[in-house]
Amino acid sequence: MSHRGDTNSPRGSGGTAEEASPDRAFLDEVLVDDAAEGDFSENEVSGGDSSQSDRPRPARRRRARRWVVVLVVLVVILSAGAVGMEYLVRGQVDAAVRSALPGLSEDARIATKGIVLRQVVGGSLDSLSVDSPSLKITSKGQSGTSVTLSDVDVDLSRISLHKPYPTDAVTASGTISWEQVTALAATSHPKLKGVTLQAQRAGTSAQDPGVIQASTSLLGVSGEAEIVPSLGADGSLVLTITSSRMGGKDVGVDVATGDSSMLSYVGLDSSQIAIPASSLPPGLRPTSVIVTNDGLRLSLAGNRVNLGQL
Repeated sequence: MSHRGDTNSPRGSGGTAEEASPDRAFLDEVLVDDAAEGDFSENEVSGGDSSQSDRPRPARRRRARRWVVVLVVLVVILSAGAVGMEYLVRGQVDAAVRSALPGLSEDARIATKGIVLRQVVGGSLDSLSVDSPSLKITSKGQSGTSVTLSDVDVDLSRISLHKPYPTDAVTASGTISWEQVTALAATSHPKLKGVTLQAQRAGTSAQDPGVIQASTSLLGVSGEAEIVPSLGADGSLVLTITSSRMGGKDVGVDVATGDSSMLSYVGLDSSQIAIPASSLPPGLRPTSVIVTNDGLRLSLAGNRVNLGQL
């Protein structure tokens, strides 16, 4: 009996090819299998009858599936490489921001939007946000005054990745503690040393900034004053005394009344105390000030601000 089916069996041919090269690379295996399956298809067409030619051919289906697998593997490899590069670039951006803002706390969170790798190729970032428990700003002027803001939120747009890291627009907010506000006031007006500032009523907005309470003791007599914060046209912080009391009695805020005025006791010649914004970098100005229990909450904004000058 003839065993034609055994001599031309596709299984026997394919099995021999697979056993001869079990350790070859994945792509080589696909190519070898494609060649073997191509022979199988030809034998099947020549050796089979015409009634079976319309049946689906397993070899072609297996070959198509293998190429799909190859393409999927390549896509996965390329995607993993792109993700790795994106992660690396984001780390470099984080390091650059911390270098530009040395006063930033170590646990600050720095975030960017969009695909950073594409933005870095262009030399700038579209946007950047910083959320930090604190940020220390030191004046570059002769005073060298330093102010530490707490609970800091910063949003920047169009930031150059080259020193001094200029940015198109900056909005920021942070809180100056009452101890620092008191020290800044005493620096501008030395006779205010010994005066304690704290919140009397918290504000809700720039239109309702709240009220500050100032306390001191003069020759054993307690003195108190109510102060409303605001911003001057030059960006300075202005503390306006609206009322004062000495020994529990209202004594007014008119310095012309002489010794009966608390302002005269502390040596002030005006009911307004101005604290210049000398510690802020060029281009950055205060836009609002609000009384909080922790201190004065400042909102800042600016254009063409260099991060390297903060």
